Amino acid sequence: MGKAHRGKPARSEYPGAARGTCPITKRSGVKLMYEQEVDGQKIRISKVGKATLANRQKRKLKKEKQQEQSGSE
Repeated sequence: MGKAHRGKPARSEYPGAARGTCPITKRSGVKLMYEQEVDGQKIRISKVGKATLANRQKRKLKKEKQQEQSGSE
């Protein structure tokens, strides 16, 4: 298992990353390592928060595609 997101390497690779509360998932005590733009603001989010945003986007695209297909029939 890679160790890029643990301990000292994470601190040097992601300056400003620290533990806190993720604004997406509202979980506390998680590493906020990923910078993401949400509503025009750059915020730091956790790994789970990043996956949550990606999954929301996938669901939205899938729903739009289904509506498009049902509208063309």
